[in-house]
Amino acid sequence: MIISLANIIFKSLPKESIIEFLAVAIALGTLAILWKHRKSPEVKYLIFIELSAAIWALTAGFEFMSSTLETKQLWSQASYLGFSFMPLLYFLFASAFSQKIKYITPTSITLLLVIPFITISLSFTNDFHHLIWSNVTLDAAKNMLVIEHGMWFWIFWAYSFTLVAAGFFNLLRSIYEFTAYYRSQINILLIATLIPLAGNMMYITGISPIPEFDWTPVSFSFTGLVITFGIIKFRMFDLVPFARNKLIDTMSDGVIVINAEGFIEDHNPAVNHIFNLKSKSIIRKRFEVTFSQYENLVEGVTGDSTNLVEIETTNNGKQSFYQVRISPIYDRNQKLSGHLLQINDITSLKETENKLKEEIEERGRLIEDLDAFAHTVAHDLRNSLGSVHSSSEIIIESLNEGNTEVSEEFATMIKIASNKAIQITQELLILATVSHDEIERKPLDMLRIFSGAKSQIEELILQSKTQIVFPAEWPVALGYSTWIEEVWVNYITNAIKYGGAPPKLEAGSNAPVDGMIRFWVQDNGDGISAEDQSKLFLKYSRLVPEKADGYGLGLSIVKRIIEKLGGQVGVDSTGKEGEGAKFWFELPSA
Repeated sequence: MIISLANIIFKSLPKESIIEFLAVAIALGTLAILWKHRKSPEVKYLIFIELSAAIWALTAGFEFMSSTLETKQLWSQASYLGFSFMPLLYFLFASAFSQKIKYITPTSITLLLVIPFITISLSFTNDFHHLIWSNVTLDAAKNMLVIEHGMWFWIFWAYSFTLVAAGFFNLLRSIYEFTAYYRSQINILLIATLIPLAGNMMYITGISPIPEFDWTPVSFSFTGLVITFGIIKFRMFDLVPFARNKLIDTMSDGVIVINAEGFIEDHNPAVNHIFNLKSKSIIRKRFEVTFSQYENLVEGVTGDSTNLVEIETTNNGKQSFYQVRISPIYDRNQKLSGHLLQINDITSLKETENKLKEEIEERGRLIEDLDAFAHTVAHDLRNSLGSVHSSSEIIIESLNEGNTEVSEEFATMIKIASNKAIQITQELLILATVSHDEIERKPLDMLRIFSGAKSQIEELILQSKTQIVFPAEWPVALGYSTWIEEVWVNYITNAIKYGGAPPKLEAGSNAPVDGMIRFWVQDNGDGISAEDQSKLFLKYSRLVPEKADGYGLGLSIVKRIIEKLGGQVGVDSTGKEGEGAKFWFELPSA
């Protein structure tokens, strides 16, 4: 029954109406498919295009069903409600899809709407001015209107052609601006654009299998079919360029897409920042050439395995670290078609890792120092305490016997042993303090500090008859006064022990160089050979054991102190007898 009813309807309708109504059905079907993508600005314009095409085809179908001139003319006028907006809608769609959003402003849209509204008004008032149709007659034999177009029709046609051509050009240019992923979509849209243009040209030129039949609304329905094919085949509008740009371009992580031939297909702005590319374009450039300085990165883009690579960059003097995940990309046939690079900033993680590593190494050095120190000084400290204990017993016996001379002799030995034990303990405390404490560097009163160091070893200076020359004024450096006083104590003590007979020392400083001030002590000893200089500042190193009764920690502690304060230590000596050695340390200038 349904088939019979359909046969009756189709037999009673003109073939032109049937074609138009089929076009309406196709347009509405396409609109339904597009509806689920309606949140995208591009698709919204496309939905309105299909809606306009449906209105146009529907009015055209009723026009062919009508038999009087007045009714046909009324439906023809109504068709302008559909197609008058289509050129503008197409232009807006093409501009939005190709990301030429600078053309889509409220002002530009308002101005471009003037022509369609004027055209609609003129179509319904044509009897008063004949600007749309200069003459309209009815061909009764064909049941079709024979129309001669007026001046405004050609103005509207030029307006329509200009907008469609501009939109087509925007899509065409997008082929070279977008990645390969979108080229199939763009090709589909270009084909879809050419179909209604061809239909319209058939109507304008009169070259048509059905005379006076306007194929334009029908061709827009075929445009809908082509777009539907694109949606099903290529998942068109699942990720339109606007959404892609919104997603990828706003990412702080870098993204690079490389095709199977090794050319860069796409990247986001973050890549320019990461690699300091500025405005340089790297699209269509060979990846291995563009990033040749990152060998491990280039080597990672091989084969079909996922690789993780770490790279280091320097941007405006700032060092940054990145982890790059290199993943293979496959086409629908599971054939390798390229690689995707995701570049993640791990600078803060790396800095934390390095800091933790430094802390672990520092603690390891401290444990090593304390362990070695304990083994090294245990013997000396035990001997000192043993000497104190033995000497005290002898003193007690001597006092009981009334032998004060022996008591005084062993009391002196106790004093020497005690001083040595105190010195060992002091250096142990300094070593622990330097290893642990975080201090604030402040301007140093070097004259006061140097004088304080001299006072600590005043007895040694007097006993050795040492002469020390030093300036009354010193340049101001940054440091920690307590530690620097210990540095001077070590330097002066070593200069006295290894100096001439009697020791003659000169202390001073040099003018700042590159923000660093050098302080020094010059002795008059035998000097230090180049071989021995390399052993200085090492823990437990004593170049002339018979001259020094310590345990070789002094200069290593000096080195640790100065490095922690941002400076460095060293010694200058020719190794010639009598020329002595100059021990120095550098600190940042205040």
